[in-house]
Amino acid sequence: MSLKHEKQMTTEIADTTYLTKRWGYVAAFALLPYAILKSLWAWGSTVGLTTEQAIQDVSGLGDTLKEGSAFLYTLYNIGIDFTAILAILASLFALALVTSWGEKLPKKLLILLGWSVGALTVLISFLTALQFLGVLPKGYTEGFAIWVYVVTYGGLFLWGVSVFIATLSFQRRIRNKQSLRKKVF
Repeated sequence: MSLKHEKQMTTEIADTTYLTKRWGYVAAFALLPYAILKSLWAWGSTVGLTTEQAIQDVSGLGDTLKEGSAFLYTLYNIGIDFTAILAILASLFALALVTSWGEKLPKKLLILLGWSVGALTVLISFLTALQFLGVLPKGYTEGFAIWVYVVTYGGLFLWGVSVFIATLSFQRRIRNKQSLRKKVF
């Protein structure tokens, strides 16, 4: 194989990588509006809440957490919602699939987590859509503005789908890098 041909193959792989890495960045940003909304609520904001009952439920969440976990109660009382932390960790996971520092992590673990967590979030989003369509019984849905559902469940669905694609991209990049190493040596 000539050096010119090898350079051309490497450029093609890099171009493909550039296009598919975008999905990891989409996933990284998909849940940030949710994390911001939940943090605002933990700080006492009522944005997106449309009824007094919803405001009381959100403001009383700290008291509910007090009964279950002292750690979560303490976090919430200083303005940190645990699910917002999970959303940020999910964003960091998505970044691990598209950055050089992510390639230093155990590859099989990243791939397994990407497929399983992606599948779970898409399934949860699908079941939630069935609830809104009336196929499955609904839980408590009163007191929230429509855009709150778009931010929460739309972000979760977008994250799940984009993590699937980012995981596939990660697998291909790893496979291409391994095949290039084998051809060079």
